[in-house]
Amino acid sequence: CTGLQGFLVFNAVGGGTGSGLGSLLLERLSVDYGKKSKLGFTIYPSPQISTSVVEPYNSVLSTHSLLEHTDVAVLLDNEAIYDICRRSLDIERPTYTNLNRLISQVISSLTASL
Repeated sequence: CTGLQGFLVFNAVGGGTGSGLGSLLLERLSVDYGKKSKLGFTIYPSPQISTSVVEPYNSVLSTHSLLEHTDVAVLLDNEAIYDICRRSLDIERPTYTNLNRLISQVISSLTASL
């Protein structure tokens, strides 16, 4: 690749893979491509909609790496995404497809000018 400008990294930090592997990936990108831009889009878990007791620990431990190794970090709140689907979009029981479509619209709006 001759015109690499940077990286967009998408992850969720509630689980072990998204937080651990995501942190390692960002660290390696910083070491190997230090001058390239790194934008991170990270979904944070919510205590109200928790699927695991270790989500808060995974989130806290990965946040340092996220902030240390990205140039721009966009934090997405899982509970807020659910609330937007319920209140603004009138979706009584949002599915992962609904959530992902909303997130993709947000990211598309933020990155359209890049």
